[in-house]
Amino acid sequence: MTPMVNAQETYSFSLKEAQIFALEHNYDIRNAITDIEIAREKVKETVATGLPQISGSVGYTDYLEIPTQLIPGEFFGLPAGEFAEVQFGTQHNATWSADVNQMIFNGQYIVGLQASRAYLSLSETSYEKSEIEIKDMIAKAYYPVIILRENRMVFDSTLQSLDKMLYETTEYYKAGFVEETDVDQLQLLKSDMEVTLTNIENQLEIAQNTFKYLMGINADAEVILTDKIEDLMSNLEREALIQKPFDYNNHIDFKMLENQRALAELQLKLDRSEYYPNLNAFYSYSQNAMRNEFNFFSSSEKWYPTQILGLQMNVPIFSSGYRRHKAQQSKLAIEKIKVQEDQLAQGLSLRVKTARVEFNNAFLIFKNKERALSNSDKIYKKTETKYREGLSTSLELQQTYNQYLSSQIDYLTSMLDLLTKRAELEKELTPVEY
Repeated sequence: MTPMVNAQETYSFSLKEAQIFALEHNYDIRNAITDIEIAREKVKETVATGLPQISGSVGYTDYLEIPTQLIPGEFFGLPAGEFAEVQFGTQHNATWSADVNQMIFNGQYIVGLQASRAYLSLSETSYEKSEIEIKDMIAKAYYPVIILRENRMVFDSTLQSLDKMLYETTEYYKAGFVEETDVDQLQLLKSDMEVTLTNIENQLEIAQNTFKYLMGINADAEVILTDKIEDLMSNLEREALIQKPFDYNNHIDFKMLENQRALAELQLKLDRSEYYPNLNAFYSYSQNAMRNEFNFFSSSEKWYPTQILGLQMNVPIFSSGYRRHKAQQSKLAIEKIKVQEDQLAQGLSLRVKTARVEFNNAFLIFKNKERALSNSDKIYKKTETKYREGLSTSLELQQTYNQYLSSQIDYLTSMLDLLTKRAELEKELTPVEY
């Protein structure tokens, strides 16, 4: 079991480094690796059932009272109708034996071995699916932390600007150059910004804890994310992702369903194997000792050996249709999976098309919000300059400020949505590795 990461340590991750780290420390991944090991042991277990099985036993019986048998008295010269009471055997009896059993032919064993290997393949495919999903979850947990930190930085800078403006306006008010309402308006803007920053801090803490949880890191550990928002946005690969070819046969979900069909086909073979006879060989060696005294360890006393060698064949003859109906159910299960494969193939194609459209739409929305932010920033800065020069009112400043704040939030929200849609499309287009 991988140990819990030390809470006192500090970790630094780019997105790629975080994904690699999570593939070793995430809780689900660690369980998926264990599932593969369990499947491998299951294969070995199944193989072992077809190899020689050796067992031994030792027994001892003390007849405190030897059983009495009644024998017709005529054998001993007694009158007819009377019985002689006779005791056979000895008080102390011991035996030891060794048995060897070897399977020679068993159709269910052959199919069971194939099924255990198919189960191992399913476990490996399930692990790869976990890898793909973990990478996607890490990306979607990484992006909000980056975006929220950017939010905090932008709004903190805005708060500092408001603080300065509030100080200047307060001084102007004391000198009698502006009205008290101007000070109140700026105080209100500052209070709103402080509440916004507090909300961002709370969201950031939640996002960071979620990220640590998915990474398999203790919540008290310090984590530094090194990717810059500019780097993430400059590496969108928009055209490449939109044009990248897609083959549903290489999708992890389709591969999982193929593995399930293989297991269903093996189940049908297993049901049919019940029609076949099975053949086993066995050998047994034993020794028995009978004593009136407990002296089994004496070398001068005799033990009586027995050896048995044989074959046993079991032949199924008639099951009143049980085996036939059981096999028919397995055939129908295979047909059902084939329909599911057709359905999944269509569904995967639709999912990829939808993901491409949503990614492209998110990009267009982002570019629109980027332009809107640029315009609102210009308007706010111009209004701020005019306000400082006494050419604009505090109400106009508040209106342009709210417009700028809304545009900033929309811009960063659209950025997060774009990165999320990109991650979703990448997940759908990730081919299986084997």
